[in-house]
Amino acid sequence: MSGQPFWTSGERGTANIFPQKIISLTLAYATAREPDHAHGCTHGSCYPATGDLLVGREKSLKASSTCGSRKKDPYCIVSHLQDEKKCFQCDSRRPYDPVYNTISHRIENVITTFKPHRKKSWWQSENGKPDVFIQLDLEAEFHFTHLIMIFKTFRPAAMVIERSADFGRNWQVYRYFAYDCASVFPGVSKGPLRKVDDVICESRYSDIEPSTEGEAIYRVLDPAIHIEDPYSPNIQNQLKITNLRVNFTKLHTLGDNLLDSRVEIKEKYYYAMYELVVRGNCFCYGHASECAPIDGIKDEEGMVHGRCVCKHNTKGLNCELCDDFHSDMPWRPAEGRNTNACKKCNCNGHSNHCHFDMAVYLATGNAGGGVCDHCLHNTMGRNCEMCKPFYYKDLSRDIRDPGVCTACDCDPDGSLNGGICDGHDEPSLGMIAGQCRCKDHVEGHRCDKCKSGFFGLSAANPRGCQPCQCDPRGTVSESPKCDPVSGDCFCKRLVTGRSCDLCLPEHWALSHDMNGCRDCDCDVGGATDNHCSMENGQCRCRSHMMGRQCTQVESGWYFMALDHYTYEAELAILGQGCSVEQREHQPGRPATWTGTGFAKVPEGSSLEFSINNIPYSMEYDLLIRYEPQVSMPRDWGEVRVTIIRPGPIPTSSPCGNTIPADDIIFLCGVCVCCRFVVLPPPVCMERGVSYTLRFEFSRYLDGNSILILGTTISLIPRYSSLEMFIGGDPASIARKQSYERYRCHEGAKSVTRPQISNVCAKLITSMSAIINHGALPCLCDPQGSVSSVCDTHGGQCRCRPNVIGLRCDQCAPGTYGFGPRCLCNGHAEECHQRTGACLNCRDNTGGDKCDRLGGRCQPCRCSNNIDMSDLDACDRRTGECKKCLYNTEGPDCGVCKSGYYGDASNVALKLCCTCSFLGTEHTQCTARDECVCQRATGQCQCLPNTIGLTCDHCKPNYWNLASGRGCEACGCDPNNAVNSACNEFTGKCQCRDGFGGKTCTDCQENYWGDPRIQCRVCDCDPRGIETSQCDQKSGHCVCQQGVSGVRCDQCARGFSGQFPNCQPCHQCFGDWDRVVQDLAVRTKTLSERAQEIQTTGLTGAYEKAFRDLEKKLAQAQGIVNARNTTAEAVSSLMELIEDLRSQIGETTDTLNRLEGDLTSVQNSNVEASNELSALEREAKQLNLTSDQLHRQLDILKNSNFLGAYDSIHSSYNKSRDAERRANQSTTTTPSTVSQSADTRRKTERLISAKQDDFNRKNAANKRALGDLNAKAQTLDMKKINEKVCGTPGDAPCAESLCGGAGCRDDGGNRHCGGLNCNGAVAMADNALERSKHAEKELNKAMGELSLILRASQVADAKTKAEEAKSKAQAALDKATNTKNNVERSNNDLRDLIKQIRDFLMQEGADPDSIETVANRVLELSIPASPQQIRHLAEEIKDRVRSLSNVDAILQQTQDDVRKAEQLLQEAKKARNRAEGVKSTAETVKQALEDAKKAQATAEKAIQRARADIGETEARLAQVLKCTSSSEHDLNDAMDRMGNLGREINALKLKRAHNSVAAARAEETATMARDKANEAKQILDGELMDKYHTVQELVDTKAKTVQEAKKKAERLRDEAKELLKDAQNKLQRLAELEKDYEENQKTLEGKAQQLDGLEDKMKAILNDINKQIQIYNTCQ
Repeated sequence: MSGQPFWTSGERGTANIFPQKIISLTLAYATAREPDHAHGCTHGSCYPATGDLLVGREKSLKASSTCGSRKKDPYCIVSHLQDEKKCFQCDSRRPYDPVYNTISHRIENVITTFKPHRKKSWWQSENGKPDVFIQLDLEAEFHFTHLIMIFKTFRPAAMVIERSADFGRNWQVYRYFAYDCASVFPGVSKGPLRKVDDVICESRYSDIEPSTEGEAIYRVLDPAIHIEDPYSPNIQNQLKITNLRVNFTKLHTLGDNLLDSRVEIKEKYYYAMYELVVRGNCFCYGHASECAPIDGIKDEEGMVHGRCVCKHNTKGLNCELCDDFHSDMPWRPAEGRNTNACKKCNCNGHSNHCHFDMAVYLATGNAGGGVCDHCLHNTMGRNCEMCKPFYYKDLSRDIRDPGVCTACDCDPDGSLNGGICDGHDEPSLGMIAGQCRCKDHVEGHRCDKCKSGFFGLSAANPRGCQPCQCDPRGTVSESPKCDPVSGDCFCKRLVTGRSCDLCLPEHWALSHDMNGCRDCDCDVGGATDNHCSMENGQCRCRSHMMGRQCTQVESGWYFMALDHYTYEAELAILGQGCSVEQREHQPGRPATWTGTGFAKVPEGSSLEFSINNIPYSMEYDLLIRYEPQVSMPRDWGEVRVTIIRPGPIPTSSPCGNTIPADDIIFLCGVCVCCRFVVLPPPVCMERGVSYTLRFEFSRYLDGNSILILGTTISLIPRYSSLEMFIGGDPASIARKQSYERYRCHEGAKSVTRPQISNVCAKLITSMSAIINHGALPCLCDPQGSVSSVCDTHGGQCRCRPNVIGLRCDQCAPGTYGFGPRCLCNGHAEECHQRTGACLNCRDNTGGDKCDRLGGRCQPCRCSNNIDMSDLDACDRRTGECKKCLYNTEGPDCGVCKSGYYGDASNVALKLCCTCSFLGTEHTQCTARDECVCQRATGQCQCLPNTIGLTCDHCKPNYWNLASGRGCEACGCDPNNAVNSACNEFTGKCQCRDGFGGKTCTDCQENYWGDPRIQCRVCDCDPRGIETSQCDQKSGHCVCQQGVSGVRCDQCARGFSGQFPNCQPCHQCFGDWDRVVQDLAVRTKTLSERAQEIQTTGLTGAYEKAFRDLEKKLAQAQGIVNARNTTAEAVSSLMELIEDLRSQIGETTDTLNRLEGDLTSVQNSNVEASNELSALEREAKQLNLTSDQLHRQLDILKNSNFLGAYDSIHSSYNKSRDAERRANQSTTTTPSTVSQSADTRRKTERLISAKQDDFNRKNAANKRALGDLNAKAQTLDMKKINEKVCGTPGDAPCAESLCGGAGCRDDGGNRHCGGLNCNGAVAMADNALERSKHAEKELNKAMGELSLILRASQVADAKTKAEEAKSKAQAALDKATNTKNNVERSNNDLRDLIKQIRDFLMQEGADPDSIETVANRVLELSIPASPQQIRHLAEEIKDRVRSLSNVDAILQQTQDDVRKAEQLLQEAKKARNRAEGVKSTAETVKQALEDAKKAQATAEKAIQRARADIGETEARLAQVLKCTSSSEHDLNDAMDRMGNLGREINALKLKRAHNSVAAARAEETATMARDKANEAKQILDGELMDKYHTVQELVDTKAKTVQEAKKKAERLRDEAKELLKDAQNKLQRLAELEKDYEENQKTLEGKAQQLDGLEDKMKAILNDINKQIQIYNTCQ
């Protein structure tokens, strides 16, 4: 861009040729600077043509000073000989007009127009003002090449040329010009130029000569400087301008202004310029060869426009950007033959948007930096060449195919990264397109199955599945370790637990055995139950029982024998004639009696035994032992036994079934050769009850008076009364059979004991433990026994010689002297027979052995805690310690003082109590550091849940010792916390991931919500919050002072500014706020008062006065009604009456006054309502005339004609601003609308992406559920219902009288069977009812038979009945056993059904397996056939009909009951099976319903999302509608302002014409007057002789002048009238301005309302965005 200088001397030009010079110079410079356009823009850089930038920009050119801008200003010129006139006037209030206004010197006059009057128009500044500038403001960036100025007066003595490239924000100096650079611009270099951007001061254009038409030229690029790269950024930046300013800083003067300060002197010193040329072109960075007008800029001929017509795929006002979708290369200016065109992005047809990324550009080695935006068709990447996550590339399709990316088919729970598959093939990395990447413990093509040995596929598990937690000892080895869904291990037969690590109840010793565990086999009597420890098998033993099975007793304890409860006859109450006979045992012969001997009982006498030690309530066999007599050849005829009870037997007691007749037993034909007899019926006795047994020996068979030697009676527990024998379970039955088979009860009858078998010993041991609640103590007498240990079976102690008794506590018959030898040191003769303690010690001795002496001095026993040299340290008589030392006290100085603890006998171990005041009971503390502890141990008395010797810390799982009230429970959530412990000081629990809060019941830190449902992250603006944690419940953020809002993103009330720069409002806000608040309180009070008056009426305030009146009237009435009225009462009555009259009068006056006030208030209210209505009408009128006032305001503003443009321009800017804001809310990116649209598109893409997968899974589930439903429908309940309930299986429950499976009655109970129903249940119920009826009849018959029990036949019948009862009991036991078997079978059935249900519910169940299971279920049948059930029913009926035979009933009823119960159990079992099948069907049906519900829920969620999107679009449409309405109103206002402007222009034009006419008339008159004066002077001279001739001419001219003068006066009057009219209009406009201001306030209020609505709209949009975000996160 170099060139030759084309301007050599600015001083050589003349005034006659300067326009031609400007043209030639401009063209020459343009030619030198223009680039070569021959090639256009195709092969390199291109530039638009240059021109004068001032053309068409008159309004963009301004001057800081112009003469005559406000009024006419005089000015003068420097005198020249050729100029006649030296001083002139300047009036620039109107534009220059070559005819009508030639004295206007505005700045636009300097623009070159090449018109004839170009030398007659110029710009001129005010007089004497040195600091003046001229500024050109361009609408865009331009290339500026050079500047030419032609001055009318002296050139400036100093000036500065500046430019701005950022629209006036920053300015840089181009060049300084000064006559004397050193003094005006000190420090600025005077050159020469070395670089084009050097800033120097130049003097050649600042000389005082020439005085006119002097020029000043500035070239941006000096031709003398060689430029290597004209396209460099430095050169381009030097040429770029948006604003140009010429600052004139000093005037040239002739020096007279220094001598004379008069204003007239300054009138000839000013700046005046003929021409100004600013040469340049549109700035397009070499990417455009032409420019077009910018929108809104009027096109004029010769105007250099500012909008580039861009080439090379660029765009922008100055081609400063790459065109859309052409961002593959960085934007650069064109350089010479290199276009540097923007390159189109390659997005493979999946996007139409891209952007340039420098990092990508550098990474590709400058090959390309375009990055595609918004890739479609599930693609991504710089060129949309890759598939998005969860999609993979289909290699069979072209990369540009919209379907090239296919959705991954991976289970999100079992796949890594939520189900992402390999996006493409990469053999080196082992990647296969579409291949799912399973988690560690997952397998399968879709990663949807747990590996063997793992279970519980879960998305939350980073490894997919959990390892099976199965104990190998309890798990079946041939099957998988656990269920892949539930994780339940497959256990062995006797093992249970989720991990197969527990034995079934009543089992232990988990091992690798086939069954896994062993039976506990706890002793039925020695253990409380059959449960034992799983580790060691230890059963839970009864008292003093031991051994693993509780079959042993502790040392010193024993099991009883069956005849343990034996009562000696010689100790009984003897009847008349009875006596005791002692008999010694013969050595070598077995004893046939017990005790010391016998009781001799004669005929007709009796014996009474007192029994008060019954250990267990049950039936006992009464065993009588006696000694036969040789003199008794025949049996006893009758013995009567009577059981005497303390009172009636309650029916609720264990012996409630005993009747009085049962307590009288007749024993006939007692064998005299036997030694014992057992009474046939057992005797029921209860624990804790005292009984008397009376034996009456009535008569001997031959009538002789014979004696019987009675020995003992014994109570033998009846085994059939114990649950261990009659439980009905197989073990009970086996025990009973063994007891009977081995005749265990026979061994207890005789005194001589045979050796019992081990079976009987074990059974009797168990019986003993049950009856005695454990073992019995030996209690061997220490004097008579060898040791304290007795025989474990029977409890017999090992006696010394000649000592007998179970406990060895008495001498044998024929011996004496049982007891210890007295050891009394010769001081006593007697001692206690049991303890050996000496009695009545002599010789001042004492003690158990008379070994303590009395009457001698003893040392003080003060625990070594007294001064032994102090005689008063202890009491001399009693020995009580008086002066304890070492912080001890007490009568023997044996305890520590309060506040001390330790061993009182050890001086070194007495320490101070150091109890913590916070953890110690405050009653134990006298001060904060003085607390009392236990004197022996030092333990302080702690508050609740506080521990430690000094109570200084909390118990485990407790905290808050500092409360002083004891520690509080941690309260950690058992499910959400790692453990139950918490921080001892803060109480904070250790939470699992995802939980937080003090007790782990809240969401984790910086989250909020309900952790059981969903936790959301705190959405807080970090610039306005105090803490990052928001409210755990509501999500509201904790804001700083001056900030408010849910997110803390807006200024609070009382603060102003733009968030986050919130500043407190002025102090007046607080004052006014308090006033407003006070008014609000007063208003609320008045409102409440009005509400109260509305409720109580106007008389409410006077209710107290009325009550007082009523009270006094009541008093007066009472006095009047009194009969005996005294004078004093009458006087009181009169006073009351007077008082009442006065109060009534006052009240009446008050009411009248209030009524008047109320009337006034009502009138005022009516008037106020009328005024309010009038105000409303006026307000409406004001609103209606708002547009008129707006127009009038514009008229007022434009009354100053120069301000019309400013007003219109201001309105235009407001309209543009409103348009911009509307666009920002609707079209800009990013914006609320665009974000909503993006969210909607994302939602639609997610729906479309997941729809196929969802539909596929849903269809599969539907098919599986349909198959299950079909299989379930094939399960036929008809036959089962008919067999069990007796009703057709397909009859509805409401119509079926016999009910069926799933049917319930009105009470909600299951309904099966009934009257006239022939099902198994009905028949069993009938049999049961008949059995119950038979039982009632039997009880009735037994009652009747009790009266004739004396008859021997009845006794025989009773005996047989008892035998029948025993058999029935055995049958019942067997039935119970069967019942237990049935229950176990039911449990097995339930387990089977559960397994079937689990199998049917699991995902992997195939239809064939389901069909097989269903068929197996259908094959289940009732154990008993219908024929068997009918046969049993007929047998039951026959049995019931034969009830008339009592003996037959006794023998057969129990069997029938047993069979009926068995039948009932089988029926129940069948019903349970039926209900199990039904439960399975219901489970399948429920699964179908759940699937339907899930599908419906999903569809509803999609519908809600679509509805929300629709609502969002509707609201956006409303916003657009409101925006368009506002824009329409603004356009109307602009049209009205345009009309008004045209009217104002017409008025201005009219007034201008009038002013011009008046000025012309005045100027004509002045000229005429001047001519007259000249004529008079001529007449006074040489032309006197021609006076008359000229006089005629003067008269003629005078007439003309007079007419012109009259015309001028008329014009002047018209001007005055116009002026007056204008003043009136101005006054009217002032009034209108006031009205406008009021309306403006109203409009501002409306604008505030609009702002409020806009805020609401934004809030609604925010809510919509939040809802969309919530829907986006829904799974």
